[in-house]
Amino acid sequence: METKSSPPRTEEEANPMLTEKQVAAYLGITPRHLYSWRMAGFIPYFKIGRAIRFRRAEVEAAPEGMRGGEKKQRMEMPTL
Repeated sequence: METKSSPPRTEEEANPMLTEKQVAAYLGITPRHLYSWRMAGFIPYFKIGRAIRFRRAEVEAAPEGMRGGEKKQRMEMPTL
């Protein structure tokens, strides 16, 4: 008996486009806060007509880019 394998997933299927409402709910923020992040360039987006859409993978990666609180290496002053 032959089994049919499913066709390989395309990038669009692997990373579906999300609406502003879906992204705000996923991140646990208000749509207004999402708008601020979008305008500041923290989250990449697509504008399709009047609709705003986001790629799931980019939404998941965005908070990592905003991460703070890590200690930076202190620069040593040169001795004279």
